[in-house]
Amino acid sequence: MAAPKSLAWLVVIGSIVLALVGLSFAALDKDNVVWREGKALCPHCRTTVPSYAHRCPNCREEFDWVLATDEDSPVCESCMSPAEDDLFRERKKTLGDPEAVKRVAVKLSISEPAATELLHAAGRGQCAWCGGSGRDLSKFESPEVACPVCFGAKRCVFCGGDRRVKVGSEAAGRDLSRYRGFLAGLRDDQAPRPVLAKDIAGWNEAFLKTHTGEQESGRLIFPESFWNAGGDVSSSGISRTRLAEIFESLK
Repeated sequence: MAAPKSLAWLVVIGSIVLALVGLSFAALDKDNVVWREGKALCPHCRTTVPSYAHRCPNCREEFDWVLATDEDSPVCESCMSPAEDDLFRERKKTLGDPEAVKRVAVKLSISEPAATELLHAAGRGQCAWCGGSGRDLSKFESPEVACPVCFGAKRCVFCGGDRRVKVGSEAAGRDLSRYRGFLAGLRDDQAPRPVLAKDIAGWNEAFLKTHTGEQESGRLIFPESFWNAGGDVSSSGISRTRLAEIFESLK
């Protein structure tokens, strides 16, 4: 029996609708941003594009923003690298524990028990400020006081401990903008500096609960250095400076 003409028309119309829907989805499925050595490039003309952009400023083509893969993410510069870890262990062995502890304690202005804990815990991927102890070693007599950089996490918060810093998180970018707005409001705040430093630490800790290991985490301000003029006052920069001081003391 032949199909009714009305049914045949429905099949034709349905086929046309499905084709149009398919074309719409194809148009919406844009090429993804291309990552190379931690930099975002337009997938069409390979021009460097601004963070979280969806249209190339050069060729004006649209694209989708995506996180970089581990292979395309930059290597962390804030914590100890594998080569530095080897050197660190070699220097400790050469100097011996008593001498190494004494040198680090003097250089960092911390107690010898604190230096002992730092030297025992420090290594590749650990928080460079506390050495992976998770504690504020300048307040070693108070074990409940957490490290002002990792807040007790022990691993490097700028790479999560795996030596790769994730780039391309739009959520981290939005939260960093809010964080910078908060910091801008502190410039004219008349509250005592210790109170404001505690507020900064609270924001830092909250940010890291969501964005540890992401590029924006390296742009957090070290609470006690917020009012310093000049120099790198980020937690990541100060952590790296502290690590350099440890190596200098072990020469």
